[in-house]
Amino acid sequence: MAEQTDDLMNKAGEMADQAKQVAAEKLGDLQAQASDVVDGLKAKASELMSDETISDLKAQATEKLDDAKAMAAGLAGEAQEKFEGAKAMAAGLAGEAQDKFDDLKSKASEFVSDAKIEDLKAEAAEKLGEAQAKAQELANEAQEVAGEAVEKAKGFFSRLFGK
Repeated sequence: MAEQTDDLMNKAGEMADQAKQVAAEKLGDLQAQASDVVDGLKAKASELMSDETISDLKAQATEKLDDAKAMAAGLAGEAQEKFEGAKAMAAGLAGEAQDKFDDLKSKASEFVSDAKIEDLKAEAAEKLGEAQAKAQELANEAQEVAGEAVEKAKGFFSRLFGK
């Protein structure tokens, strides 16, 4: 049994050595592949960061900026034109409003002319006279009704109190 154990131990040691050797080989292969990938990435990054690429990017950015400035200037011009149009329209509307105001002022002056005022005064005086006559008539009727009410009240109280 001791021999079997030693035999197994030896085989296990051999297998461990083989596993170490395979692992070392695989590790070496992976390191070589990783080194190749890193070198490739470094080269690509250097290429991307080259002066020529940066200059191209700057030129493109400058072109885009110039395009944006031109578009903004065009929009500002359109906005100015629309503003001027709106100002002209407002001035036209103000002129029309002034004309309407002058027309209404003229009509109001005409309406308040002396002849019309005299007519209105005469009509008002006539209505006032009629109202005063009606008020006097109502006052007389009210006085008669009040007198009758006083007489009836006197008669009622004299019968009530026997006087």
